[in-house]
Amino acid sequence: MERHLALLKRLRVDSRMKEFIREEIRKKEAGIRGEERLLRKLKELRLPGPFRIFSDVGLHIDDWRVQIDCIVVTDSCCIVIESKNMSGNLNFDIDTEEFYRIEENIEKSFPNPYYQLMRNIRFMKEFLNTTFPELKVSGAIVMTSKSCRIRNKPSHYPIFKLESIIEKIIHLNNNSPSLLLDPHLDTIEKMIQKKQSAFVYSPLCEHYHISPNDIIPGVECPCCGVIGMERISTTWTCLACNKNNRYTHISAVEDYFWLIKKEITNKDFRKFCGVKSIHSASRMLNSMNLQACGLGPARYFKRKES
Repeated sequence: MERHLALLKRLRVDSRMKEFIREEIRKKEAGIRGEERLLRKLKELRLPGPFRIFSDVGLHIDDWRVQIDCIVVTDSCCIVIESKNMSGNLNFDIDTEEFYRIEENIEKSFPNPYYQLMRNIRFMKEFLNTTFPELKVSGAIVMTSKSCRIRNKPSHYPIFKLESIIEKIIHLNNNSPSLLLDPHLDTIEKMIQKKQSAFVYSPLCEHYHISPNDIIPGVECPCCGVIGMERISTTWTCLACNKNNRYTHISAVEDYFWLIKKEITNKDFRKFCGVKSIHSASRMLNSMNLQACGLGPARYFKRKES
């Protein structure tokens, strides 16, 4: 969500995308609230054997990366959970496999969450296959909004309301034989921690087809929020509040990566941050915790691999 807040902050006032991005932020805030409701509900979970709960998990196998809302690993099975915080009448078309919502007589289509869940289940099967191939992997989609109604759900879709998820987990656990001991769950926890990685997103200008010209360049003042601090000697000075900061260009480069490109050259840095000196720009880029690639004019910087 930080990326979207940075985009909203830097979009020019007359950009037609401003209201759309505000709506995207509202959706993300709703998703976070839904995930929080799910985690509060899972505190009620009691099973006869050991289990672990992992939330907001980013994993990768080589170049295959996934972001999973929640994983419950018990001594009998692994359960992948995706949460959706959506109100209104939620409909599944059995023939077309489309998913859409009707709210206030307005129909709107969304990606079918069933296929997102199936993809993440396939991932976890492969993730656990080398160490615990016998562990059954299943999953569920949890609708966390109190004001949603699930309509026309195909019988094989594991989609439930929040109030029933504890019973569903208990049912899935009881239908699988006990295979693992507590040390095995410790091993899985270490595997997840080792493979944890931030999900790699494309820059938002690319994702939303926004021209970089619609983005306000400049270094933001951390005190008053005005964009356009000036580089004076070895520090940044805000012309609005007169505060100084030596390192605020770091957050500007972070915004650049989030919004425009995954790599930044000396020229890009000077243009975006408003730095005149090639040598000053070079010193600032080299002092940041970035990975340098290439030599001479072809040299660029990117985030270090996690």
